Amino acid sequence: MRSYPTPNLQSTPNPRRNFASLSLTTPSSSTMARCSFSLDKWSGKKCYMIAARRLRIAWGDNPDIWTWKSLPESRFKEAAELHSVSWFEIRGRIETRMLSPSTTYKAYLVYKLTKRGYGQQWPVVVTVGARAYGFDYECPGLKEITAGIKPTAVLAPHREIEGRLARKKKINEAKFPNESRVDGWLEMEMGEFHCEGDEDEELEMICCRIETYTGMGGLLVQGIEIRPKRNMDIVIDQDHGDLPAIDHGDLLAMYQ
Repeated sequence: MRSYPTPNLQSTPNPRRNFASLSLTTPSSSTMARCSFSLDKWSGKKCYMIAARRLRIAWGDNPDIWTWKSLPESRFKEAAELHSVSWFEIRGRIETRMLSPSTTYKAYLVYKLTKRGYGQQWPVVVTVGARAYGFDYECPGLKEITAGIKPTAVLAPHREIEGRLARKKKINEAKFPNESRVDGWLEMEMGEFHCEGDEDEELEMICCRIETYTGMGGLLVQGIEIRPKRNMDIVIDQDHGDLPAIDHGDLLAMYQ
C-alpha cells in the first residue's frame, strides 16, 4: 500500500488554477447514497461497491466525453460511458472506519468495453493509498501522486492483445482484467491495503492515464468494488464449481 504525503496546505498554491479547464465530477466523501454494501460470503466481512456517480471522473459532466446511462445489469441507477478522452482519470475514496478491522482489502475497477472501444490496449496506472481524512483530491496533484508508478494495467482482455504484447516482450509486465465475474462485468485490480481498524483515514483508489498522446474510448464504468483479499488455491463458486487459481490478476474472487 502506498502512503501519500500530506501537503502543507498553508504553503501550497491553489491547485485549482492548474485545472481551470478540467471538468470533474467530485462527490462528497460523507454521502453513502451511491454505495452498495454486502458481506463477503466466505469471511463475513464488509464489502462495498462505490457507484460511478460517487467517483471523481475527469470531464465527467461533459456529455461530449462522458455520458450517463441506465443499464439493467448494473447495481446502480446509472453507469458512466466514455466516448473519447486523452486525459483519463478515475478516482474514488472510502473511509477506513467503514471497513472490517484487521483485514486486507483489494479494490477493483468494475467496467465493460463497448463495440466502439479503442485505446484500451495501452496500459494505465492503478494505485491505492491512505490519505488523511477529508483530503483534497488536488493536493497533491495527480501527477505527483502517480510519479514513479509504472503503467501496467491493461483494460482490454488478455486474449484480445496477447499477440501484440508478446511480440513486444511485455506480456510478463502487464496486468489484465478478471473476466470471470458472474455478473458479466470486467474488473481490474487497483491495489490492496490492510485495514487495522483504528485509523482516522480515507483510502484513495486511482486509475488513470495522463502521460500519453493516445486517447481512449468505449468504456462503461459501473464503479469501484472493495472486498477482502482471499488467499486460497481453489475457489468454489455456486455457478462454476471448482476453479483453479490463475497467476496474473486476481481471478480467485468470484462474487455473485
